[in-house]
Amino acid sequence: MDWQCQACPARMQFTMSDGTALSGLGYAERLTLSLPPWRLPIDELRWGRWIAAGGGRSLVWIDWRGAQPLTAVFVDGVRQEAATVDDDRVAGADVILVLTDQRTLHRRALRDVIGAVGPLTRVFPASWLDVEDCKWMSLGTLHVAGARLETGWAIHEHVRFP
Repeated sequence: MDWQCQACPARMQFTMSDGTALSGLGYAERLTLSLPPWRLPIDELRWGRWIAAGGGRSLVWIDWRGAQPLTAVFVDGVRQEAATVDDDRVAGADVILVLTDQRTLHRRALRDVIGAVGPLTRVFPASWLDVEDCKWMSLGTLHVAGARLETGWAIHEHVRFP
């Protein structure tokens, strides 16, 4: 597996077909797998990204639980030591991101996403159709010793694999 952060933060601007303009801070990443995802040694995944309101700070996290666990937290692109991840808090050696005001964006199983597309259900093993996914948007406050608090928004997810 190869994960690359392509742009964080990135200013995004879109114009909808009705002329409505949307703008804000965004994020782009690329994930490349050399094997089907259902063969990964994973039971649970927590991941997310937070961007300060002004765009000057960012935090990205990956917490992989299973046979080969991995927890990685990056603040402004620098990996943090002694990282821990929960649904409402992400911490590194010298930072804590507290997530509050969680708004559920979706809570669903993979079967709910691709259920209407019959041929796709044959691509995945039957057990994978039961992958549970919950995605939130939360207000995040970054605490760094000796620095002022920074707030911004996070998109984060908790996925449970069968």
